[in-house]
Amino acid sequence: MQPFSSVFEFIRNLWVKVVLFIAEPIFPLILPDPYTRAGNVRVDSKPTHESRVTMTEIIAPHHCNVRGLATAGIIMGWVDIAAGIAAKRHASAPSVTRSVDDVAFLHPVKNGDILTIQASVNKAWRTSMEVGVKVEAQTPLTGERFFVAHAYLTFVALSPRPQPKSYLGIKWMEHRPTRVPEVVPHSIMEKKRHEMAEKRRQARFHEKKKPSLQSIRDLMREWSQGLRTYAFQNTAAIRSHPALYATQDEDEDERTEDSGAQSDTVKDDDDAHSDLGVDDKKRKRYSMDPVMQLPFKETQMETTFAEVVELVMPQHANTLSITFGGQIMAWMEACALASANRLSRAYLLTASIDSLSFITPTHVGDVVTIRSIVSRAYTSSMEVYVSVEAENLQTSETNFTNDAFFTIVAIDKDHIPVKIPRAVPQTEAEMKLFEGGPERRAKRLGQRVDLINLVSSASECIDPPDHMSIPISPS
Repeated sequence: MQPFSSVFEFIRNLWVKVVLFIAEPIFPLILPDPYTRAGNVRVDSKPTHESRVTMTEIIAPHHCNVRGLATAGIIMGWVDIAAGIAAKRHASAPSVTRSVDDVAFLHPVKNGDILTIQASVNKAWRTSMEVGVKVEAQTPLTGERFFVAHAYLTFVALSPRPQPKSYLGIKWMEHRPTRVPEVVPHSIMEKKRHEMAEKRRQARFHEKKKPSLQSIRDLMREWSQGLRTYAFQNTAAIRSHPALYATQDEDEDERTEDSGAQSDTVKDDDDAHSDLGVDDKKRKRYSMDPVMQLPFKETQMETTFAEVVELVMPQHANTLSITFGGQIMAWMEACALASANRLSRAYLLTASIDSLSFITPTHVGDVVTIRSIVSRAYTSSMEVYVSVEAENLQTSETNFTNDAFFTIVAIDKDHIPVKIPRAVPQTEAEMKLFEGGPERRAKRLGQRVDLINLVSSASECIDPPDHMSIPISPS
C-alpha cells in the first residue's frame, strides 16, 4: 500500500507541474485583479515619495522592560509594519518580509518617549523591493530628539488575486511573486538611497556564505526533549516562604537579624565612600551592586538554553495568513532575553540584531518554536544565538524558518554595565558556535561605526529640525 501511495503522489505532482507550466500565461488574464477592478491602472514606475510612510508611537509601560526601556522586539515590530505598508503602497499588492539587514540600536528609548518611524521604498527590482526605515525618538518634557536606529528590509510582492478554492488553483497561487513598478527618485537624498540600494543588494549576493549551524540546532532540539545532563543535575529546591509559613516569633527574630545586618552594611558602605573621598558612582566603570554579582566566573553554555513555543493566531499574520516578520523577531528577542537572564542577574538591553533571512514562511495555525543559547559572553555584553522552526500540526511537517544573533548588554538600575560570567562550550557544536564569536563581533562594531558616521554626515548636510521646548510655569 505504501509504494502505491508514493507512486500516486509522484504522478499527481508531475501532472500539476505540467498543467501549471502550460496554463501559467493564461491564469493572470482569467483571474480578476482587485486593484484594477477598483478603477485603478497599474503603471510601470512610481516616484519614491508615493511610498513614504510615517508612523508615530508613544512608548507605554507594556512596551518596556522592568527598567522602563522599550524592548527591541516591539520597535522591530513597528519597523516591519511601517516597511510593509510602504512596500504594499508601491507594489499595490500584498508583500511579505524576505530579509532584514543588521540593525544597531544607538540609543535606548524610555517610557513616555514619542517614537517616529519613517519608511520608503529605496529601489525595486522585478518582484522584490528594498525598504529603508529610520527610527527617531523625542522626549516630550525637553523636546530633545535623538536618532535610535536604521533598518533595511527586503520585501517580495505576491499575487493580489483572490484566494482560490480548487487544489490546482491553490498550488498555482501559493506564494506566487508578482512584478512591481520601478522606483523613480527625484531628490538628491532619494537618488543616493536608490544608488546605495543596488550596492547593498550586490553585497548580499556576494556575502560570504554563513557556516552551517545545523549541529547546534540539532543539539538544542535534543535539549528541548529533555536529553541533557544539566536538566537532571539541577532541580529546583523546595522552600517554604516566610510570608506564608513563618510564625510571629520567627518574624520578629528575622526582623532583628535583618536590621542588624542592614546597619552593618550601611556602615561598611560609609567607610568605603569615606576612604575614597569622591563620589564612587562617577568613577566606576562597572556596577558594584552586590545583588548583581554572581558567585561564579563561568558556567556551561548548556545552562543558558531557553525555548519559547508560540501558536500563530490571526492577529499575528497579514492578509495572506503569513506571520509578520516583526512578530517573529519579537518572539526571538523574548527567547534571547530568557537565555541572557540565565547568565546574569542584571537588567538587560538589546544592543543589536544581526541580519536574518526568512527561508520559509509561517502561517496561521502553525506552531513556532524558538530556541536560544548564549554563544559568547564578554565583559558586560553577550551574543545570543536564536533559531526558529515552524511545525504544521495537520501534516506534522517541521521546517527551519530562520536564525539570528542578538547582542544583549547587562546593566544595573543606573544603566551602568554589569560584569557577567563566561559561557564555556562543552560539545563540538558549542565550540563551533563559540569560536565564530570574535569575527561576528568585529563585523558588528565596524557596522556600528559606519552607521554613526553616516548619521553624523547626514546631520551636517541637513538643517536640524525646529522644535520648541515649552517651559512649565512654577505657578
